[in-house]
Amino acid sequence: MSSMKKILIILSLILNYHSYSQSKYNPLSKPDTYKNTDNPNYWKNKMPHKNYWQQDVYYDIKADIDEITDIISGQLKLVYTNNSPDQLNYVYFHLYQNAFQPESYLDELQRQNNKYPNYGIYESQKLGTIIEKINVNNEHVKTELDNTILKVYLPKTLHKNESITFEIKFKTHFDAGDVRRRMTVFDAWGNKHYNGVHWYPRICVYDAKFGWTKDQHLGKEFYGNFGTFDVQLTFASNFIVEATGFLTNRKEVLPNDLREKLDIKNFKDKPWNEPPSTIIPYKKEERKTWIYHAENVHDFAFTADPTYRIGEAYWKDKVCYSLVQEPHASKWQNAAEFGAKCLEIFSEDFGMYVYHKVVVADARSGMEYPMITLDGGYDPGYRDLLAHEIGHMWFFGQVGNNETYRALLDEGFTQFLTAWAMIKIDGEEMIELRSKDKWKKKYKRPIRAIDSEIYNSYINDATKNNDPVISTHSDGFNGALRHGGGYRHVYYKTAAMLYNLQYVLGDELFLEAMKNYFNTWKMAHPYNEDFKKSFIQFTKVDLNWFFDQWLDTKKRIDYSVKVKGNDIIFKRKSRMQMPIDFRVIANNGKHFDYHIPNNWFIKKTNATVLPKWHGWDLIHPTYKTTLNVPSGIKEVIIDPSNRLADAYMPDNKSNYNYTVKFNPLFYEFPDWRNYEVKYHPNIWWNRYDGIKVGFNLDGGYMNHHHLFETKVWINTSYFKEKNILNNRNELLNYDFKYKTNLDKLSLKSKLKLQTKYNLGQIKNKIAIEKIDNKKNRISLNIISYYRLNNRYLPMYDLDNRMLNNRIDIELSHKYKYKNGNGNINLCLQSSAVGSDYDYNKIILKINNQNKVNNLKIKTRAFVQIGTGTNWPTESKLFLSGSSPEEMLNSENSKLIGIIPDKYLENSYSYNNFHSSGGLNLRGYTGYLSPEFNYQGKIISLNNSGISGASINTEISFSSFMLRRILGNKINTYFFADAGTITNENINTSNYKDIFIDLRADAGIGFTYSFSNYGSLEKIKPIVFRLDLPLFLNRPPGTDNNFVKFRWLFGINTVL
Repeated sequence: MSSMKKILIILSLILNYHSYSQSKYNPLSKPDTYKNTDNPNYWKNKMPHKNYWQQDVYYDIKADIDEITDIISGQLKLVYTNNSPDQLNYVYFHLYQNAFQPESYLDELQRQNNKYPNYGIYESQKLGTIIEKINVNNEHVKTELDNTILKVYLPKTLHKNESITFEIKFKTHFDAGDVRRRMTVFDAWGNKHYNGVHWYPRICVYDAKFGWTKDQHLGKEFYGNFGTFDVQLTFASNFIVEATGFLTNRKEVLPNDLREKLDIKNFKDKPWNEPPSTIIPYKKEERKTWIYHAENVHDFAFTADPTYRIGEAYWKDKVCYSLVQEPHASKWQNAAEFGAKCLEIFSEDFGMYVYHKVVVADARSGMEYPMITLDGGYDPGYRDLLAHEIGHMWFFGQVGNNETYRALLDEGFTQFLTAWAMIKIDGEEMIELRSKDKWKKKYKRPIRAIDSEIYNSYINDATKNNDPVISTHSDGFNGALRHGGGYRHVYYKTAAMLYNLQYVLGDELFLEAMKNYFNTWKMAHPYNEDFKKSFIQFTKVDLNWFFDQWLDTKKRIDYSVKVKGNDIIFKRKSRMQMPIDFRVIANNGKHFDYHIPNNWFIKKTNATVLPKWHGWDLIHPTYKTTLNVPSGIKEVIIDPSNRLADAYMPDNKSNYNYTVKFNPLFYEFPDWRNYEVKYHPNIWWNRYDGIKVGFNLDGGYMNHHHLFETKVWINTSYFKEKNILNNRNELLNYDFKYKTNLDKLSLKSKLKLQTKYNLGQIKNKIAIEKIDNKKNRISLNIISYYRLNNRYLPMYDLDNRMLNNRIDIELSHKYKYKNGNGNINLCLQSSAVGSDYDYNKIILKINNQNKVNNLKIKTRAFVQIGTGTNWPTESKLFLSGSSPEEMLNSENSKLIGIIPDKYLENSYSYNNFHSSGGLNLRGYTGYLSPEFNYQGKIISLNNSGISGASINTEISFSSFMLRRILGNKINTYFFADAGTITNENINTSNYKDIFIDLRADAGIGFTYSFSNYGSLEKIKPIVFRLDLPLFLNRPPGTDNNFVKFRWLFGINTVL
């Protein structure tokens, strides 16, 4: 016998002995069989590639959850195995709950985003997870803490294939401050509800790409090692608990008679939110321990609530448990069945689920953990949430990517699975609650699942060139919190990418490649490059061009098509290349499908394949083909499957994609497939024109491209005031506005046009506006006013048939600070060529809103400096409120001809109607504000001027009032205004003398917001305002009382 044969026999005997000495693989109970050779999911038994390795963990945790103190007291034992080729002298642990406290990294991020959260009792004491004791192989060791990362120095070097044991005593504190925290406690009808997540010291991942992955936790994503968890959770005996893993003592903690009492079906008719029954009475001294065993997992989470009721449904040997708070049970009856259906679809289409269960829990959350999801809502609205979180059992739970580094591999894939499941289970259109609103029933557009879950959100930003590079660290999206800064597109853009990958490869090859990726990388740690390599190697198709575009650039799809006879011309208007599927509709009604490859690969298709269009960026931006269609081409449609995520869809059809519909005036997401035109009738009345009958015609694409708004009225003269003569010039009124982006010149820039003829005035306006990422806005406006008659505002001395042409340059900046926010606006206005007037002004406005305890404080500082020799009255500065120009450009223009003239007239006493604007000294509404000389003669009337300044303040104390009496629609406040004005040009020698004496007022005000328009949600609320300026420092001579009951009313707020 040769020496080689002897060696092989010996190795075989050793392996057989090792195999038989192991307990048979059983992931449902002790002992730990995770590393068994018969565990088909252990990474060594299914290595993604020959040089692959990952670390192993075995956690044994005993924890007591104190419902009085909301503290977890735990003892943790961790066996950590080093499978890397490296020697380790220290390790790192995540202490996630330390993020939610003052002076943490997350706190710093909050402050950089102008958020100043209030922390809970424990959080404010920096009590997250506290390590009370840590030993390594029974030796005390040195540690170093940096917020959420704990560095532990090992007593000796950990070599390859060696294991080490950690023993840790710790406490973790539940709390409920302002910062969103997934580990939560909240009141559940007098009971405590606990979501126990990231609650134990969790060793960081050491992998081949980074070594130690020790990212500080900033409230987003996570990354963990696969292994085994044995966990004992001790609660008060009335709690119902679910968690990661198999419940090994189910008969003890959940005997059959108790399970029957807790069954969700018992509560199917219980009214929503009616207080729960008591099935297990609370006894402080009685405790119950729930024991779980889990293998092939990288985390452990639990949820516990005395009001939980249980449902369950099976698919094959898999079970979905639903846990719902009893007051919500009536609308959770199908949760388990829906979850089991998700298990079936995802297993059959993408790869078999390896665990025995999944839990969907009514937990006021929306998060995933191995075998358990924490959800919320109710049927049917919660279906996409359940599908999403269960989808995470595939991408996160089983395929354990480093989601902190690249969240797209789990969140994006799962968002794709969400749409996939919704379509498979409920069909193309989302199932929604049946509305009792007949108006919405009649006009509401059905919502497609693929749009709701993916395309609406992706196209909404892609069409604005506002989608990010998604191959970005989860904490690297412009320093934004939560889903801001573009982070949300790790969901939507990635999901759109996968549907477009299906479009590129064809349905069959795509699904096969997805299954291969899942099966290769389940229970392992892939990165982007592993995902790309898996698809390319399996399909044997060069997809680098595809992945590079979608993952690492901001390129977007944008194609158009035109038809000339039998010639079809395609144009690539943006930089992303894709193959093109298109359909030709012939004049005789027949249709023909074609496919244009963009490289050598041709997918499996029934369409006629045309010569390839090999072009990218500036190379070959157009493609022309001539087809023999005997009856002629009626139209050509790019991608009839609607998967191609084109950022501008209207020109994806030769006859243009558009719809013309009645506008029902309620909110719907824009239709990304079509340019939308909507119409609705419009009727109004004023005493000058009588009944005004007309229509609104609006259009646009995704609220960003070629938006127009047209209002047309015919003045019927019916029911107008009898003593007003007809005016032929006012037979027809109109207001046309157009707005579109100038993204090709500069992102976030717009062109705006307006032409308007209404209330005796013609207005024309051209504006260019630019907004940057720091909330700064600059606009250049060219404006022309021309008044034909002044019968609508007879109380003002306005010029007719005079051109008031002007150039306005406006800069504004929005900002936030602790307890408030504000806006600063600087505007330069100057007469332009062709104007009959000569004037200039600079206006500075600073508005702030603050909250101090329960008081809301609004302030406004206003300064105008004007010069000129010939001012139009309509554009002057008014002491008490808006100028005629401001009034005609505001919502208050609708009141002209409705409010009686007597309330608008100016006199030597105050009046009673106030339109906000100007200096806003509301106590002097309608007052001419005369100035007298030493002889008591009037030397000037100062209700209007060219320069002035004011400060306005409102302090709302509504929160101190009885809301049950006043309701949320009523606001009460104290106000004070002070200001001064002049009609003279300012210079260095007269600026101290030309302003009138300071005018000031103070009083109490009330507003009532009316928004009860039923289904007509787009109609803006009307705010009715009553102000009582009880104090004037310079009252009119007609009453001469500093303190007096005075009143005025207005529409909309002052500040």
